[in-house]
Amino acid sequence: MDVLIDGARIDLDRTQVAVDNSRWLWTCDVSDAGDPLMQRVDGPIPAVLPLHAVILTHGVLVPERQAPTPALYREVLEAA
Repeated sequence: MDVLIDGARIDLDRTQVAVDNSRWLWTCDVSDAGDPLMQRVDGPIPAVLPLHAVILTHGVLVPERQAPTPALYREVLEAA
């Protein structure tokens, strides 16, 4: 699921990394106000916050970088 926040598209199906390097994952639930609820997955205490609160307190979110798959390596080598 994608959401638009201040013109930026956020893919909630991927782990998001904030400016402070905290990692957040969508809980597949929304708040009473309709804001997606995000759970911190790297902290000592699992916190659940609305998406807007995560952005305000932890900074802009970007999708976590995914490692290349063997299929991608094969595709690149075959194209060379």
